[in-house]
Amino acid sequence: MRDIWVIAEDLPWAAVLIAGAQTISKEANIVAFINGDEAAAKGAIAHGASSAFSLPLPPAAMWEGYTPALAEKAKTDKPALILLSTSRRCRNVAGMLAGLLDAPCFSEGKGISLSGDSVSGNTMVFGGLAAKNSSTTAQTVLVTMGAKDFEPTPADASRSGAVGTLPICSGAPAVVARKPKEAQSVNIGEAARVVSVGRGFSDPADLEHARTLAKALGAEVACSRPIAEFFKWMPEECYVGISGQQIKPQLYLAIGISGQAQHLYGVRDAKTIVAVNKDPEALFHQNSDYYIVGDWKEVIPALLKAVNG
Repeated sequence: MRDIWVIAEDLPWAAVLIAGAQTISKEANIVAFINGDEAAAKGAIAHGASSAFSLPLPPAAMWEGYTPALAEKAKTDKPALILLSTSRRCRNVAGMLAGLLDAPCFSEGKGISLSGDSVSGNTMVFGGLAAKNSSTTAQTVLVTMGAKDFEPTPADASRSGAVGTLPICSGAPAVVARKPKEAQSVNIGEAARVVSVGRGFSDPADLEHARTLAKALGAEVACSRPIAEFFKWMPEECYVGISGQQIKPQLYLAIGISGQAQHLYGVRDAKTIVAVNKDPEALFHQNSDYYIVGDWKEVIPALLKAVNG
């Protein structure tokens, strides 16, 4: 059985990808490449990797700078699969690595299976509107996977395996300046309840009404892409969609969001979706468990009254 590689920016991501590799093949030799020091590599071993390489990142270096070294090693070792996280950095690495290896990449791959020399699985196409089943006999196949796709196995400190270090390539792009982001306490990926706002809100001050409702529900506040990227009313970490966060809360309350395919992709795994929109023909009408037709200015106070008794 050929190797399955996992490439991750941190240990939690590595643990998810290792669990994915174990699900795909019980016999495969799992090799982890993880940003960090020797302790991070040993952590990957504890979560189930057979061997691990640390990828220490110098202060002025970029994560993508490891791609040429990873490509050269992949050409030599010929892993059957390379699993990467769907973080922005790893998506960049996946694209660059696929290009250097002339290898196919299953973006947001689901149901990946490995049988002999064939790899098959589902990928989202048309902005998440449909799923496509693909298969290939390429020597190496790359797959990006989400943080919620697999449940990591508990770490076992008694596990042992070879640990090494992969050096970053000389001449890699360097960081000339860093600007810290304002600290955010929002973690919509882990939230059990999420209240999400869209272009139905015409003023940033109006978002306070959604925050009040979220507080009453014990929920986090998220948004559609325009609210974060175009209007800059909320941090980019808060927007849900195919190019943003993919979440699966117990409750997703979408207010003033039409429900385009790109947004729906981000909440396809939510247990219960409630949508509020004054347009009875909005796409969310066909893709929610409950749909309230009305102006949010009237619906939010009514929901608050119901929640608060």
